[in-house]
Amino acid sequence: MHKMPITSDNVQVDRIFRPRRAPTFVAIIFLVSAWFANEVALAWAHDRIPRGEMLPLPDLWFSLFPEVPVPSEKTYCAPRSNGNLNVIISRILRTFWSLGIEQLRQRELCGDLIISGHTISLFMAALVLKEYCPKKFYYLAKLSYRATFIAVPCILLARKHYTIDVVLAYCLTTRIFWTYHSLSYSYHQGYFDQIPLKQSIWASMVPYLEADAPPPQYFENLWKWPSNCLRCFRKR
Repeated sequence: MHKMPITSDNVQVDRIFRPRRAPTFVAIIFLVSAWFANEVALAWAHDRIPRGEMLPLPDLWFSLFPEVPVPSEKTYCAPRSNGNLNVIISRILRTFWSLGIEQLRQRELCGDLIISGHTISLFMAALVLKEYCPKKFYYLAKLSYRATFIAVPCILLARKHYTIDVVLAYCLTTRIFWTYHSLSYSYHQGYFDQIPLKQSIWASMVPYLEADAPPPQYFENLWKWPSNCLRCFRKR
């Protein structure tokens, strides 16, 4: 429970915001569902992509830097199978138990050169840090943005993705993040029904997720130490 002063029509009142667990649970369900759909798509596409008999796709980055080999030319791929339900489930479970870390299992799925997950993680971290970090850490958010734009060319230099994979990841991540936060801001400002973004399919979830949440201009961005031990160490 958080009590926060809200100014409306030059009159300041204290409004109590009670944290709700249900929206958090719904958001976790969406996250798990998205992960599961991604793993099913990878496991299903593995037996349906051309391998060996086709040359790598032409790419802008690798034409500008011809000394850099094309991505995943010698990457090991598990042999094709009949792709039945049992095979797909076993692939999903192996990825789940290894947490997606290739060092904990042999790489076997190929066909994920469609969108760069590394780019998604980089930009999502930078966007969240810029949006929610305290004002005194403003330069840290700026540094994160610059580091992200340095890291993206490194992904291409590592020959893990094509240029279009990185571009799609950037567009997908930034547009979804900016769309949701634009809808959230308009909801708290009272003109949610007037913006064109409300026509998006998932806009109806915003009032449910943002109900009883502090407006962005009153949101207290405070970083707290995770335990009393660290707090005592900081005082010393």
